[in-house]
Amino acid sequence: MRFIEDLCPPALLYLIFLVVQLGLDASLGMWVTFVVKTFLGFATVAVLDVFCDINLGVVSWFLVATPFIITALGTAIAMGTHFDEIILIQMKEKFDDGAAGDPPSSSGSVDAMTRLNNGSSDKAKKTE
Repeated sequence: MRFIEDLCPPALLYLIFLVVQLGLDASLGMWVTFVVKTFLGFATVAVLDVFCDINLGVVSWFLVATPFIITALGTAIAMGTHFDEIILIQMKEKFDDGAAGDPPSSSGSVDAMTRLNNGSSDKAKKTE
């Protein structure tokens, strides 16, 4: 366990995330992913530790923190622009009121896209 004790903090943090991901992959039976992630993950831990050894700890922290920062920014932007609500409107399933024997049309998502792009709502369509 001397290897783990000698790791710099960013490499140790990455190793912890790697072990969690490997555990999930193993529990789901994704063995090819497990093997590939093991080799690439330990190589990444070694590179992060080398950066710390040559006084580039800031680069190591940047490489470890960047995915979390990008994810946080993407989530904040999606929440601020109500992107999730727009996607839910597009994904809603529409059923036709036609005869029972008629197959449902696939125009439900197209209608939602048209309403979003034209800025009109269901209320405007009902009044026409």
